[in-house]
Amino acid sequence: MLPFVLYFIAALVIGFHLYELLSLVAYSIPINPLELVAFFGSFGLLIAAYISLFRPRTAAKVALIAALAIWSFYAPGIVNLMRAK
Repeated sequence: MLPFVLYFIAALVIGFHLYELLSLVAYSIPINPLELVAFFGSFGLLIAAYISLFRPRTAAKVALIAALAIWSFYAPGIVNLMRAK
């Protein structure tokens, strides 16, 4: 049950954050393609949360792939922040 809760909460928080970033299109701000990849990664975490109720090992593999997709958006920002300091 713990993996379900972790995957589900992480998917909701990350998905909400990326939804807010994608909604800036209304102000004619261009979309970064990595935002879409990370958004689908958060959707993958939702799928992993559902799968974790029945097959935990398969859910862990799906969550790993989803987490890598999410980090494709967040990692460059973290690296640039570290370089600036």
